[in-house]
Amino acid sequence: MFEAWIMVCVMYQTGACFPAQDTRGPYKTHDECYERTVEMSADIIENIPLHVPVSWKCTSPGTPT
Repeated sequence: MFEAWIMVCVMYQTGACFPAQDTRGPYKTHDECYERTVEMSADIIENIPLHVPVSWKCTSPGTPT
């Protein structure tokens, strides 16, 4: 099982980043988790002005970020 996470940063603000955890998972496979991070990233770009996804990861449930 995997949980999807992306790191989101605010443009033009040094150090203004935060982790965003998926609310749909966990996912059975790493591939399913990865696909969800792609969806999450697209949603951030489309819906939250001046926010940019900069990285992603899929972790075991309960793993600290």
